[in-house]
Order: sequence, then structure tokens, then C-alpha cells
Amino acid sequence: MWLQSLLLMKRIIIYLIWMVIIKEGGSVLSVQPQRVDIINKILSILAGDAKRDDVSEWAFNMFNDDSLRLEDPVVLKYLKLLGAVDLPSSDRDFLYTDDDLRHWITEIENQ
Repeated sequence: MWLQSLLLMKRIIIYLIWMVIIKEGGSVLSVQPQRVDIINKILSILAGDAKRDDVSEWAFNMFNDDSLRLEDPVVLKYLKLLGAVDLPSSDRDFLYTDDDLRHWITEIENQ
């Protein structure tokens, strides 16, 4: 029980630090995402190294970061898709399957 409380406190502290940084005008997410970053995020889902909801949150944060200038239309397109990578489907676990993710990698590499 105390371990859960400790972990919750840690998350709260990290969240508050992020809010202070963002409020002060700093940008934690100041690195422009590249195509390779998108591919690596997809690969991390496929390998089981990242959860879909974490990757979705990352994509939303990148997309919503006003300090970034997302000029590559391919990066922009796949950030939007990754933002929805955790959406459930009525007939399977997720709207986008692992096959879809593999197809995205192929599309990114060919553009």
C-alpha cells in the first residue's frame, strides 16, 4: 500500500514539474520529430516495448506543441495516426492492427 502511495506521489511531482516548465515558457518537447522517430515508435509497439496509449500520448504531445514547426507532411500524417493508435475497435482489440502498423512503416520508408 505504501509503495503505491509513493509511486503516485512520484507521478504527481513529475507532473507538477512539467507544468511549471511549460508555464514558464520552456518547451520540454523541443526536438522536431523525424520519420525515423515515427518508425521507431511503431517498432516499439510491435516489439512490445511500448504501450499503445503511451505512444498515442507522445504523438498528441508532439502534434500539440506550439514550439514545433511540423513541416514534413509525412511526419504530420503519421503523428495524427499514432495519436489514434490506442483506439479500440468493436471487432478486435484496436482499430489499427499490427499489420496496419507494419504497412505504415513501409509507407513511410517509401515516401
